[in-house]
Amino acid sequence: MTDFVAVGKISGPVGMKGEVKVVSWTDSRERFRTLKKVWIGNDVAEPSPHSVERVRDSGSQTVVKFSGIGDRSAAEDARNKLVFISSKDVVKPPKGSFFIDDVLGMSVVTEEGKRVGIVRDVLRLPSNDLWQVESGSRMISIPAVKEFIRTVDVRTKTVVIHEVEGLLDL
Repeated sequence: MTDFVAVGKISGPVGMKGEVKVVSWTDSRERFRTLKKVWIGNDVAEPSPHSVERVRDSGSQTVVKFSGIGDRSAAEDARNKLVFISSKDVVKPPKGSFFIDDVLGMSVVTEEGKRVGIVRDVLRLPSNDLWQVESGSRMISIPAVKEFIRTVDVRTKTVVIHEVEGLLDL
């Protein structure tokens, strides 16, 4: 069985020939140009294999044509699905950086050990990423900067944050 790592999410169709917009979860949109084979699915349980036929930029979007997605209807069906690569094809992130796929689902606690919640989404912003943490019935946004993020332990799936006044308030 192959281990997979999510590198992006399909946000919707482009045109009528099966191209899709992909929100990149990598440091570089150029990463998609180097991929030959990917898997697409809702989760890692049953993704389907696809070849990368072509990649182009359209403004701030990465537009990809995958094999097996031949028209707008198929591209619409792929909306919100994840794009995975084999773990053997992963490029290690720089020290102090983490894959979005690694961060999603991590438990967040304060330095004092208070449970905050679970990382459910990562918003890629120009200045820094913003981690969306589900805490009970609400979402808390935590900037992914050293001032707030103290440690990230991929092995134990735990993030320790420095709580400053107002950070965890609504």
